[in-house]
Amino acid sequence: MPLYEIEHSIPLNKPQRDALAQAITHIHTRQFTTPSLFVNIKFVDARNQHNYIAGKERSINLIIAYVRTGGSRTQTDFEETTLRIAEAWDRIVNEDKAAGKERELSRVFVMGAIVAGLEHGVLLPKAGEDGQWLAANSEKFQEWAEQGNEDFWELVEEVKVREDLGR
Repeated sequence: MPLYEIEHSIPLNKPQRDALAQAITHIHTRQFTTPSLFVNIKFVDARNQHNYIAGKERSINLIIAYVRTGGSRTQTDFEETTLRIAEAWDRIVNEDKAAGKERELSRVFVMGAIVAGLEHGVLLPKAGEDGQWLAANSEKFQEWAEQGNEDFWELVEEVKVREDLGR
């Protein structure tokens, strides 16, 4: 449901990308009661992009999150998510604290931009209505899982173990 774009001006290896994707997925799914299958993350190697700050070209690392707003989601929820993502970046990318300014996460922007969407042929729920949406679509998701769709098998299993999704 959300889309996170990670623009990095430093090389990120596959284990770093995997760890960042897993960390962001966990942070988002627990903060906003979203199933993991619907957290989208895109990495953009920005070494050939030209970014300017204060009129000067700079190499920066940034994360832009496009999310659904409304429901019970508060400004504080989004701020906590932003801080937790920055902490994950530091833990994963900056294991060596003397790594230098070029490795810092310069910015995290959360954009309340998703008004409607379609994923896997299903319209997205309104923010805060994920539980009802999962219940309304559970038969369809179970059928897809039984047909061998690994993504939906994982979704069905996640709903079984996460109390927040099973409500």
